[in-house]
Amino acid sequence: MKAALIHAPGDIRIEDIPDPVIRDDEILVRVKACGICGTDIHLYKAGEPSMAKKPIIPGHEFSGEIVQMGSAIDGLKVGDRIVGTGLRDCGECYWCHHSLGFCPNPKVPGEGLDGAFAEYVIVPKPMVGVLVFHIPEGMTWKEAATIEPMSVACYAVEEARIKEGETVLILGAGVIGLGILQACKTAGASKVIVSEPSRIRRGMASKLGADIVLNPMEVDPVEMVSEATSGHMATTIFECSGSPAAFRQAPLMIQPFGKIMQVGIYEQYLELPPDLTKLMFQFRNITIRGCGGQRWDKALEYMQSGNIKTNDLITHVFPFDDIKEAFEIQSNSEDAIKVLIEMPQ
Repeated sequence: MKAALIHAPGDIRIEDIPDPVIRDDEILVRVKACGICGTDIHLYKAGEPSMAKKPIIPGHEFSGEIVQMGSAIDGLKVGDRIVGTGLRDCGECYWCHHSLGFCPNPKVPGEGLDGAFAEYVIVPKPMVGVLVFHIPEGMTWKEAATIEPMSVACYAVEEARIKEGETVLILGAGVIGLGILQACKTAGASKVIVSEPSRIRRGMASKLGADIVLNPMEVDPVEMVSEATSGHMATTIFECSGSPAAFRQAPLMIQPFGKIMQVGIYEQYLELPPDLTKLMFQFRNITIRGCGGQRWDKALEYMQSGNIKTNDLITHVFPFDDIKEAFEIQSNSEDAIKVLIEMPQ
């Protein structure tokens, strides 16, 4: 089959590799569409140590059709249109070596296992209704490929315990930030403020219901948030940009005892001055927590009901042969929100 492999930072190539062979607890999926995620971009730009051993097939935001099933699989059949993922324990950590039944570093397609920028992808241990779902009638392959980032957005909002009447601030209006915006509105947030330097993404945030949208390159976001909240500041902040500058601004825009949900991935070191950490942990008693997880079921529910809309978030669609250009656009263009690869049908 043909697959796209990252050999080194900035070096992605389409190559012919052997067709995958499934185990009894796996399914083989013919990929129809796959989105380029921030994690894929991080691999593309920075690489990782495992590249010294072998190239990496990225891609986990995919939709596809089951073409082969292992003998131990229930609840699915060949021909099913599905989205989702599966996982395998890493087999290397303390918990795996001592058979403790929990692995903190599981491998999933595109992150530790061969991903979906290929004609076929293996999904290990597909848990139907938990991590693997049937694509609803009438939903396109491309729209279905956006369920995964929306599942991340829904998980973040769920973990933040957003209540009716809250004032939420979202730093970064990429595809997950825009999903969080819509999920917060659905959860009852009374005011959602979005900070984003890209004109295209600011426009999309306004279209999707943001109450206030600001450009942090042109205005002081701390002053703007203070003005918009009559000095009360935000109750919850979702840091989705992966920008160290945004991370340092967040504590200045949160209420005492507020929550900062860290969604973005950083490519630079985070450096915090002592006066800021004192403000964060002694005076404002801020809670900062990671929220790396997925709620596939909630994302699917919101997309079917129209509470989350993703079609407009797909700004670019490339054929598989142009994957290098697609990665460059997603990496560098302020006009891109979600870039998708459409596989040959």
